[in-house]
Amino acid sequence: MTYEIKLKRLCQKGSSAKLIQRFIDDRQEPLRIIDQAGELIIGESKQTICYPIEIEAGKIIGWVYGKESDAELLAAFISYMAQKELESKLLSQETLSKYKELTLLYELGEKIADCMDIGQLAQLTLDEASLLLPTVKDLQLGMLLTDQEDGHLSVFAGQGELFSVQDVTWVLDGITQHVLTSGNAEIVNDVLNDSRYKACSGSLVDIQAMLCTPLKTRDKIFGVLNVVSRAPINFSAAEAKVLNLLASQVAVAIGRVNMINDRVVQERYQESLKLSKSIQMGMLSTAFPRFTQGSIIDLFAYIQPARDVGGDFYDFFHLDEKTLLIAIGDVSGKGVPAALFMVMVKTLLRAIAKQHQFPDQMMGALNPELCRDNDAMMFVTLFIATLDLDTKQLKYSYGGHNRPVYLSNYGEVSLLPGDPGTALGILDEATFSMESMQLNAGDSLLLYTDGINEAMNINYEQYGDDRLCDLLRGCQDNNAQNLVEIVTADVSVFTKGAEQSDDISLLALQLSKFQ
Repeated sequence: MTYEIKLKRLCQKGSSAKLIQRFIDDRQEPLRIIDQAGELIIGESKQTICYPIEIEAGKIIGWVYGKESDAELLAAFISYMAQKELESKLLSQETLSKYKELTLLYELGEKIADCMDIGQLAQLTLDEASLLLPTVKDLQLGMLLTDQEDGHLSVFAGQGELFSVQDVTWVLDGITQHVLTSGNAEIVNDVLNDSRYKACSGSLVDIQAMLCTPLKTRDKIFGVLNVVSRAPINFSAAEAKVLNLLASQVAVAIGRVNMINDRVVQERYQESLKLSKSIQMGMLSTAFPRFTQGSIIDLFAYIQPARDVGGDFYDFFHLDEKTLLIAIGDVSGKGVPAALFMVMVKTLLRAIAKQHQFPDQMMGALNPELCRDNDAMMFVTLFIATLDLDTKQLKYSYGGHNRPVYLSNYGEVSLLPGDPGTALGILDEATFSMESMQLNAGDSLLLYTDGINEAMNINYEQYGDDRLCDLLRGCQDNNAQNLVEIVTADVSVFTKGAEQSDDISLLALQLSKFQ
């Protein structure tokens, strides 16, 4: 998708607009900004000297008129801000595209679950696979399955003349034979120079490139999903990976249809959850800065989904050498959809944090991205904070999330003040405020999701914020990991005998006493 940066919006809304107006107000000579269509955006200068506002080389979105040095400087600044906004939008779109790709695979899994005819299943697979591959005129797809009785491979569905379902004399080429034998996918972008194809081209004549992935479960290969092109093309590893994930889902479905066994259905579901959990947990950093490693902060985090996968997440990373960002979030719902949405939120936050200085600005930039194309109406509560490691100044913003616990070096315990704000992904025009607090050496913070304070015991009583604060009084000498373990152990005792009703996440941060 190509984004259009609107000069009027850039100059009249947000932090950029304030800086532009302040610059104009501070000049002795008036300045004027005009967009590409000749519309006056701001200012009143009558000078004819102008400098272009370029979003990229050769692409002008407006001009600044005025005194040479002032106009040139302002044009350069606006160009820079426009370029940064474009970079942010393109990165957000790329993230959204990956999210939609994962969602498409998940939705395909649901369609496959309802399909009990192998012919329909094969055609459905090719239809969905074509959406994940590049649009090329000579691209042809085929699903070849092994007959359960004689082991003969035949075309069950095809797109293009090479893969005819009526062809009963299909002859395997050398590359497809190798995929069936090894069980590993193959990308061959120059088949004419491939020794296996030279030895046997089979029914795939006059092709230039091939992407072949096996349809396999843990212990069986049912056939192959083949994509070929008669025109030169370079299939990528990313396309092969997506096709392989698709093929894995299809293979499990074929096994279920062949065996008509509920056990196979459950196995496929469990494998899907394991994959989702692996992806989700792999995105959560466990390289915690610790005092024992010479760090001036001690940090530890913990997450326990209510199901195999969940929507809670935490994050921490340096914005620069002296500024640390910490965040915690809770996505609505549970299971795979929540995990997919969590992946998008976390990825977008990392991208947006590079473009903004303050937590409320990050919230404001992230919210519209989550509202866009959000047909499932999912949302996330979020807390973002930045900590200046030199001054120990904490700046934070709420997005409908729980208030973290502040534990002073002297044992005082309280909840961080501030407006709770609105969850992200609901209202496109939602606004967010920022709070600040001066921390001291030895102080600690505990961020958590509502899986802690709303945890219920067998009598349907909630754990509550008050119980959490009472627990932490006198715990100021414990490090970050100990604080997390103290809380999780107490919640476990409180809820003993009751089912975990929500995902649980905690992030503890402690400043060194020796600074």
